[in-house]
Amino acid sequence: MSIAVKWFPTLVKRTRSKQAETVVAWREGLTPLAIFLDEGFSEVDAEAVMPIVNGAQANLRTPLQDGDQLEFLVSIQGG
Repeated sequence: MSIAVKWFPTLVKRTRSKQAETVVAWREGLTPLAIFLDEGFSEVDAEAVMPIVNGAQANLRTPLQDGDQLEFLVSIQGG
């Protein structure tokens, strides 16, 4: 029971694991935000990322299911 996690390259150096891809043990109620915070980021940092779950844009509070694939992308805004 696990979640496969991919980190955007600019985030890797700031994660606790320092790995581009990690595996997290799944548990009931697990969200992308919980995984993000567990890797040493803050909620303020979370404002700049977009979670992708199984290839679709998701919310940081989206409940994850066993076997999901999660990616963290950096939100880029311009104008």
